[in-house]
Amino acid sequence: MTATPRSRRRVLRAGLTAGGLLVTAPAVLTGCSVLTPGAPDAPDPLESPARRAEADVTLARAVADGHPDLAPAATAYAADRQAHAAALRAELRRLNPEMAPSSSAAPAPAVRPAFADSSDAGNALAAATSRAQSEAGALVAVLPGYRAALLASIAACCASHAVVLA
Repeated sequence: MTATPRSRRRVLRAGLTAGGLLVTAPAVLTGCSVLTPGAPDAPDPLESPARRAEADVTLARAVADGHPDLAPAATAYAADRQAHAAALRAELRRLNPEMAPSSSAAPAPAVRPAFADSSDAGNALAAATSRAQSEAGALVAVLPGYRAALLASIAACCASHAVVLA
């Protein structure tokens, strides 16, 4: 088999084509982003996990206050979920600076959850942990970069709390 000689012009043309693709590819691919500025009415996908984290803080604090045997695990869970809510709200504000800073505070529930015994309280806390882990894990696959990493970290933290509460 004999190799066909390549002309200098052909090599340069191929190099310019490849270089052009490298330069234009990022501009083309940014149009495929999950977060498009053209959809202002669409809720941010991080809003739901942020609200869930805020609700979990309230639940965990109620469990810790009402059930001393669960207090250490519930207090640790509340602290982590408070950190998750703060991180999620910070990311929401980063992409939407007009967002009111007061929305980062967890709304006070009308009635704190009450549980008859520690078993019910532990089950409620374990269920909340499982829901938070599932929700965060499902969003990891559809969100880009930092947001996916943030949610993966939250899902892993919730998984560790689920093991402690089991």
